[in-house]
Amino acid sequence: MILIIKNIPSITQESELGDFVAPALKFCLLLPFKLGNILKTDIFCLKNIKTNVLSFHGRIFIDDEKAGKLAIKKLHGKRFKNKIVEVREYFIRSHKNDRRLGQKPVSTDLLEKRKGERRCNIKHEGETAAYTNVFDTENIYQISRRLRDDSYDY
Repeated sequence: MILIIKNIPSITQESELGDFVAPALKFCLLLPFKLGNILKTDIFCLKNIKTNVLSFHGRIFIDDEKAGKLAIKKLHGKRFKNKIVEVREYFIRSHKNDRRLGQKPVSTDLLEKRKGERRCNIKHEGETAAYTNVFDTENIYQISRRLRDDSYDY
C-alpha cells in the first residue's frame, strides 16, 4: 500500500518522514508488535502554475494493507513539524482510464464568451430610492443602500 502525506514542510528529510509514520504502524494491545514495515519513502514537490506556490508531499510504501489503513486513521490530521498533514491512500492512475484524453477541443468562441462580461446587455431603468427595505414584498433579501444624511425608521 502506498500512503501520501500532503502539505509537509519544505525542510523535511525522508528519514524524518519515516520516523513520523513508524509509530503508527505499531499495534499495542498488551505487548507492542509491528503490523507492517516501511519499504521506501520519498518526497516530491508540486508547483501551482497560476500562483507559483510550491507544495511538498511525501509517499510512504508499506508492505501490509491493514497496517496502511491503521496508519491513515492514526496520522490523518496530526501535526508534523508544526503543520497539520493530510494522510491518504495513494492511487496510481492509468493513462488508459483518463477521461480527459477523449474530450474534444473547446471552440474559441466559447472561450472568449467565458472571459467577457456575461451580462453586458442589461440596462437599469429608473432611479432607485435612497434607501430600500431589506426584504421586498415576496420576502426575498435585497441589498439596502442608505445615504449618509438619511436615517432609517425601524
